[in-house]
Amino acid sequence: MAIDMTKILLIAPLGSGKSAANVIGGNRLLAAESVRELGKRDFEFEILDTSGGVTNLPPWKFQLIRLARFLRVIRGVASKIRRSQLVFLVIAPHSASVLASSVWAICKIARRPMVLRLSGGDLSLVYRRYGAVARRLAERTWMRCSLVYVETQQLYRDFHRLTNFRWFPNTRNVAAPAAVRRGEIRKLIFVSRLHMSKGLAEALEACRRLPEHCRLDVFGPRMSDTDFSLFEDHPKAIYGGVLEPEKVPRVLCEHDLLLFPSYYSMEGYPGVVLEAFQCGLPVVAAKWRSVPELVEHEENGLLVEPRSAAAVRSAIERLLADPDLYRRLCKGAERRGEYFRSAVWHDRMAADLRGLCRT
Repeated sequence: MAIDMTKILLIAPLGSGKSAANVIGGNRLLAAESVRELGKRDFEFEILDTSGGVTNLPPWKFQLIRLARFLRVIRGVASKIRRSQLVFLVIAPHSASVLASSVWAICKIARRPMVLRLSGGDLSLVYRRYGAVARRLAERTWMRCSLVYVETQQLYRDFHRLTNFRWFPNTRNVAAPAAVRRGEIRKLIFVSRLHMSKGLAEALEACRRLPEHCRLDVFGPRMSDTDFSLFEDHPKAIYGGVLEPEKVPRVLCEHDLLLFPSYYSMEGYPGVVLEAFQCGLPVVAAKWRSVPELVEHEENGLLVEPRSAAAVRSAIERLLADPDLYRRLCKGAERRGEYFRSAVWHDRMAADLRGLCRT
């Protein structure tokens, strides 16, 4: 008996990731996970790729590439929408305005439902920065999508008046390579794009005076503002280059503590924190934006003040001095990681999407 597949036109950055910025985290992993999980639930995808390509270009060249990509995507939506039952756009809030509004208009003309999944945690900031015209455009177009998935509970509360908004967190389904029993901290790890606002300087400074048996491994693609002089003559830190996404869980399992003192403006539910939890790895993280929704202080990690190397160092020293607390955080990390397993959440998404297609 043939299976009745639900056909979705997916607009997302699912390319090969030519830019270093696409190698770790972000929309690409989020979209790839949805394709994988919904594919198991009898959904069929036609994909329009919005991958960014080369980074660190002159502004004029970047804008030309961005315009060409926009025109390519709009042309693709117009030509492919009739073959799909639903259009699904994955995008960051700061990029949503023009593209999401244009896709919404095409969906209205073609009478197809549109679902928007906004990554990151900065939608409220972006919305507040809109001028009167941009806000009115958003409210009359993409904010009226059939469904709008937001990543954090705070964003859901901020837009609770809109009944089409749903909370759908970043999720992961990491199979830890092997059972790891951790009793003490020896190897610390920092994994992220190396924006300075991800807390790289604070993590490096905090680890300068680690005990003899400890070290910090740093992984991630270099960005335009990365200050690599911070690694010069550092007694404890080693830069390990860029990790391919499929290798991140194995490397996390080889370490004892994740440092994530980020104060990045777009921070939502960082994927690397979820992966660390599912590997039983506790986190020292900055008390920043929606990160405390994910990292519970003294349950699965320790929260510290943003932009403070001294606070990060104090948290590390506390865990080094209190092995019982550290082991308790390891168990709490495993429990928290299970809550964000992909399967249950994508069961809910699948039900939502089928409901839209029926109506």
